Amino acid sequence: MKKLLFVSAFLISLGVCAQTSIRVINLDVKMGRADEVARLFAEWSDAERKSGASILQGVNYLSSDVTHRVILVGDPANWGYKVEKSDSEWDAYIGKIQKNINGGTGSMVMTNLRWREGDSDKNKTHKNWEMIVHEPNKFVKAYDKFIKEIGDVLGDRVVALESIDMGGLGGTHNTWLSGENLNDLILTERAIQKTKAFKDFIAERGKVEIVKSYLSNNIHVFR
Repeated sequence: MKKLLFVSAFLISLGVCAQTSIRVINLDVKMGRADEVARLFAEWSDAERKSGASILQGVNYLSSDVTHRVILVGDPANWGYKVEKSDSEWDAYIGKIQKNINGGTGSMVMTNLRWREGDSDKNKTHKNWEMIVHEPNKFVKAYDKFIKEIGDVLGDRVVALESIDMGGLGGTHNTWLSGENLNDLILTERAIQKTKAFKDFIAERGKVEIVKSYLSNNIHVFR
């Protein structure tokens, strides 16, 4: 088992970020079965991946039928575990998982566009924004400037920007901010909104529609 510090493990530079694929599988875990799902996830994921990581998160405020999600991250040209599971092993594992879930909606495939390093082991709670970006190039340019200018406010928190390639709730992009807990996220967001950089970002990013904002929290992270 290897606990992942998201920061340096697989997103070292912008060039690496651009190659990183993110597969999000949303789950509706049955009442009282969260601990069993976490155990099963750890049992399966405690193996070395060819690249990237596997993450189990708890989710709040996304949908009434999404309580958790599995996130698989890595290079699509070097995907999966170093020791592959057989079809029968995979089928048996899925059968165990299915006994503990009702389903789940809004799963998606994304590509990482930007990543700002921070302390992921400390900041395990995330506020996520799924959005429709009407002028992607303009948005990314404004985003880069914005994140650089609020570095002192962000401190050791991680922020990321992703394009949504398939699935989701209708958005084109996803971004998120990490923090120690919900209160930390609220206070950090308020501090950001008071900066001139935030006002400039809103003015310069082009038209953006927020589809959904929600919370997620890391339960297990393996690579």
